[in-house]
Amino acid sequence: MSQGTIDRKYLLILLVGVIWLASGCGEQKPRPNIVLVVLDTVRDDLEQLDPAARPNLRALAAESTVFNNAWANAPWTVPSHASMFTGLASAGHHCTHQNPKLDADKETLAELLSADGYATAAFYSNPWLSDRTTGLLRGFSKIQESPVSGGLPGDPGTWRGDQGGRGSVTFFRRWIKAQNEEKPFFAFVNLLEAHLPYDPPAANRPAGREADEQVTGQWGMEYQAGVHAYEDVDWERLRDLYWGDVASVDHLLSGVTASLKEFGLEENTILIVCSDHGENLGDHEMVDHQFSLHESLLAVPLIVRAPGYLPVGERDDPVLLSDLYATVRQLAQVKAGDEPFHSHSLLGEPTSTSRPLVAEYARPQSHLVGSLQRLNPALDRDLIERTLRTIRVGDVRLTLGSDGEIQLHDLAVDPLQKDNIFATRPADVKALRTLLQQELSVYQPGGRSEVELDEATREQLRSLGYVR
Repeated sequence: MSQGTIDRKYLLILLVGVIWLASGCGEQKPRPNIVLVVLDTVRDDLEQLDPAARPNLRALAAESTVFNNAWANAPWTVPSHASMFTGLASAGHHCTHQNPKLDADKETLAELLSADGYATAAFYSNPWLSDRTTGLLRGFSKIQESPVSGGLPGDPGTWRGDQGGRGSVTFFRRWIKAQNEEKPFFAFVNLLEAHLPYDPPAANRPAGREADEQVTGQWGMEYQAGVHAYEDVDWERLRDLYWGDVASVDHLLSGVTASLKEFGLEENTILIVCSDHGENLGDHEMVDHQFSLHESLLAVPLIVRAPGYLPVGERDDPVLLSDLYATVRQLAQVKAGDEPFHSHSLLGEPTSTSRPLVAEYARPQSHLVGSLQRLNPALDRDLIERTLRTIRVGDVRLTLGSDGEIQLHDLAVDPLQKDNIFATRPADVKALRTLLQQELSVYQPGGRSEVELDEATREQLRSLGYVR
């Protein structure tokens, strides 16, 4: 080959490269808008809900990545949201019953994105998310709380069981409409309707259920206190009303997706929809989402619509809600040190099927235990006043209580966790106990003494069944 041929070859390569760069193909993708919608208290087994009652979740799933094996880091609002916003397990962020206020040295997603040029906003009604209670929304420039009692002034569509979701969706729509297209945004929306009390509107009330039927937060506390016997409860009625509320959440979700479409934001917006935890509906003879780390509380729906970042379809690899921290950070192209130990970006290859999943439940706050004991002075506090930790590898799950209880379940043959097999598989108990200690040893002990709630927050929490 002659020298002239070689020169022409390299000249052609150089010319192609210049054209490629000039066309913008070598540039980084524009940073997307990101919307995180948390369907508070929605269980993972959505197939229990009639397909006609969840059209928006079904439509979203059809154009998204659906994570079939997603786990909450904790079984209730505060530590679960703290894990999403910091990427840390409860042992790392210390945001628990005793210490609901997030430590000032824990940087949140909203703080990271806000400092890096994102417009940030949060819309919610759950009082556990307010700055006066937990500070979990630190870093959001716009924070809009709707009344937990629900309702929009002059809105004829408001129903008795509205818990603020209509307000949150309305405020979200107004906010994104006003956004400057030159600046990407990160918005968080929490929809509380599936939480106690269960009281769906007429349109979502199951057939045969009268308009005055509801399950109140007060009843939930009475059941937890042992005032009502398991065998005396109409569990079918309770589940009907709960799933009616979930249908309401599905309808509210359509307000979010419709707003993105209305303002032409759908194509450049990543939409993440998940729950923060599930709900016991008679599972293990329990209600609500306290005093337990069962699959009925930790298994959560997780759907991510991210065209150009994630393919449409299903993934079965084990993931944690704390993974959302690393995922959003990567989507926003924010460089801020190493990923936390329990936060892996979902944009990469699926994680190993043997990845350990870890969750924790800290000892409940004294005001909750005290409220239950006032309802039932004979309540055995030792049954509920304890910490729980659990680890799952594949289908094998170990749960340890601070009172010495050991539970081992093989979910492959016992998905409802009815058969405790710890006595017959001591090797599994030992191996998983060691692995659990290793998983949590990356964190330093911390936290503060128990925090006293202000009266305004206590009043809101009463309606949700947290205090009496």
